[in-house]
Amino acid sequence: QNGKVYLLDRNHETEEEIMRSFDLKTGKELWSYKYSAPGKVAYPGSRSVPTVDGKYVYSVGHSGHFYCFEAETGKPVWNKNIWSEHGGTKLPVWAISQCPLIYGDLVIVSSLAPNAGLLAYNKVTGQEVWKTENLGPESYTSPTIVKVDGEDHLSIVISSTNTFMHREAPVVKGRVIGLNPKTGEELWRYDNWQCMISCAPLTEAGDNKFLIVGGYERGSTLIQVVKEGGKYVTKELFIQNEFGDQTKPALFIDGHFYAQYGTNNRRDGLCCMDINGNVLWKTKREPNFDKGSMIYVDGLLLATDGADALYLIDPSPEGYKQLAKADLLK
Repeated sequence: QNGKVYLLDRNHETEEEIMRSFDLKTGKELWSYKYSAPGKVAYPGSRSVPTVDGKYVYSVGHSGHFYCFEAETGKPVWNKNIWSEHGGTKLPVWAISQCPLIYGDLVIVSSLAPNAGLLAYNKVTGQEVWKTENLGPESYTSPTIVKVDGEDHLSIVISSTNTFMHREAPVVKGRVIGLNPKTGEELWRYDNWQCMISCAPLTEAGDNKFLIVGGYERGSTLIQVVKEGGKYVTKELFIQNEFGDQTKPALFIDGHFYAQYGTNNRRDGLCCMDINGNVLWKTKREPNFDKGSMIYVDGLLLATDGADALYLIDPSPEGYKQLAKADLLK
């Protein structure tokens, strides 16, 4: 925003987090703010990207620290701990991982703690406006806004029980929940999501259809939200385990989904699937897109491979069409 970049950093050894602001053109650090954030889990580093909204920057840290900063100065305006303040003790397996959502006068986050699910605060004062009860097993997804019949619904994807990490926990399926973003009232839910580590928000596919993607144990599911008897219900349209994305939502372009399907057990690379669940092609390891990133810009895909390269790709259901590649980190 305004030629500035904001980054939440973390020192794994000292268990501190640092919010930083940089000049986009020069890379010069403009300000930083450090605070104590105790707790260690596997894999160092912060887990989220700050959200910028006008005069303020919002961030959620590894240990549940939720801050509002002045964008120009880095001065803290208010802060909470969305984990410990709601009964959280031992951190989730990979800590708190999400990006705050701005909606009107609200900033919305997911607590994961025993006594809270989604939380909405006044974005200027930090006063709690509404909260839900705990929504289920630990998840690493960010709350997002989707359109249902042209109206804004708040959505969140919740994991099924991680039976590898929590062998003693009751086994429950994951779910996707739609809520009124102004009040937190639940509007609909889908209760047959079977993925132990959910990281990706929904992908909108038109006509109230939404693709859910993951990596352990299910790849993807397409659902549709419909109104029956004055209430919203969900319909499961298909399950496709040959298409998924562990770390981010799929992209929906001209009636086709694109995702990078790499997990501990799969190296399917960049994949394409049509709206009916037919997988049209996969790059596998040539090239190998393993937990990379991907955005859609000016009709083209910009994708990293999770290692060292950036690719420019023409998205086509006919096959993988690479236009350019830059080895950035070698």
